[in-house]
Amino acid sequence: MAKTTVPFETLAADLHGSDWTKRCDAARMLGQSRAPRAVDLLLPDLKDPDWRVRRNAVQALGALKFPQALAPLTEALQDRVATVRERAAVGLGRIKDPRSISALLEAFLRKDKLHVGNAAYQALRKFGRKAVPQIVEAFRQNPNPHLVDLLLEFKAEGLADLLLPHITSPDVILKSKAIQALGASGDARAADVLLSRLPQSDMMTQGIMIQSLGQLQAAQALPVLLDMLQDDDLYGQYTVLYRAVTDALQTMSGIKPQIEGAFPTGGFSLNMGGTNISLAEGISILNNRQVADLNSMLANMETQVREMGAKFNLPSDFIERLAGQTWSYGAMFADARDAKTERVKVLIDLLKSDSALTRIASSLTLVWYTDPGALTPLKQAARDPDANVRRAAEWARQALSKTLGYLNAGE
Repeated sequence: MAKTTVPFETLAADLHGSDWTKRCDAARMLGQSRAPRAVDLLLPDLKDPDWRVRRNAVQALGALKFPQALAPLTEALQDRVATVRERAAVGLGRIKDPRSISALLEAFLRKDKLHVGNAAYQALRKFGRKAVPQIVEAFRQNPNPHLVDLLLEFKAEGLADLLLPHITSPDVILKSKAIQALGASGDARAADVLLSRLPQSDMMTQGIMIQSLGQLQAAQALPVLLDMLQDDDLYGQYTVLYRAVTDALQTMSGIKPQIEGAFPTGGFSLNMGGTNISLAEGISILNNRQVADLNSMLANMETQVREMGAKFNLPSDFIERLAGQTWSYGAMFADARDAKTERVKVLIDLLKSDSALTRIASSLTLVWYTDPGALTPLKQAARDPDANVRRAAEWARQALSKTLGYLNAGE
């Protein structure tokens, strides 16, 4: 922020003058002045009946970053106007005095306007690990799910011990965040606890637990994960579990970068059976007629955009942007088809890996691409010397056959 060149005396006069625009500019420039005496000049404005004056003063005090502003900004967290409370939180985050952590935590945890809570949350992030002891204590007293994000970000010691009691919480968000954070924590002790809770958990919770087990590299979970492959209907009632098992084994085996690197694409995904799959995986579920109709529609839209632009004399750059967006959607589907082809090749090759875990993960991943060319390699993998590979490959072959049967019947 550039330091102002306007004389301090001029700013002082303008701050309490009758011209509203000059008052606003003076408060802003005092915040840029870096002058300690600006604090005393701004403090009276915190009591002004006009909330806009209070907002400007709070914002300027935060920009100055002087510790003298700590107490008044902390008090401003209680202002009756949400915008003033928000700016106070931002200002305290700039000053970064640890004495404000408890007040920011209180502001974050109370039922306030969303933008006020977000400002307090972002301010707390700026303290880093200095805030951990107070965040831990606040979590013990009030286990707010969003505090889990801070504790994980700051790599709080003893995170597993703090979160394990909450993996059975009736608060669905808290439970989910606790399980996800345990996976990201890397604390191997959490794996056995998650495994013990897996059978009696609901399906959505099981899916989150399975993915966390993958992050924890819990090799002991492999038989349990394969037990989750209950039938061969890929897009039936157990889709969430099947996808979670696949993702977990991709993580444990480390094949995900190889798959995505075979043909990188954008992050567009489809929701199928309550779980997200990439467009490259889902492109085969759209039959040829649907894809052709979609491409035709996109081509017509591009033509119509240009015709409409000419008819209404719209700016040429605006027309080109719209036409380009329409074209990019068509290119996205073309890329998805190419990505599917290249990734299936990589996965079939990975079925020959020396690592049994890689062969298992590749077998389970292949089924999601719905490629008939994978049936024979999966049939061969079902005769693998490793029993777990045979089990995964045979399930994948049957699931792929059933999905292809559904698609053929629907054409």
